[in-house]
Amino acid sequence: MERPGFPYDRKGAIQHERPELVGKAVAVRDREWTYVWRLYEQPELYDRTKDPRERTNLAGAPAHADTERRLRDAVLRWLMETTDVIPAVPDPRLPQVALPAPGSGGRAC
Repeated sequence: MERPGFPYDRKGAIQHERPELVGKAVAVRDREWTYVWRLYEQPELYDRTKDPRERTNLAGAPAHADTERRLRDAVLRWLMETTDVIPAVPDPRLPQVALPAPGSGGRAC
């Protein structure tokens, strides 16, 4: 873990003194959705087509329970398959995902 200089030195020291306080998160997204899971906070679910800036958290909404479950399962499967290590070479088993380009208003390019 990094040891940042002033003015972030005090905040950076916390991650060494109390690592349980350091926010850990994992996220997965597809063309329509972003799902974020954090160890010590509530999950986040964003509809990227209607909310491209991801400002309205839909996690826990009954109308989106199936989507949340699907993406949470994808996160768990990825963690189990990879042990949270990003490979140096792309895995040929994984499909390419066409994500929207920045500034495209949420449309894939």
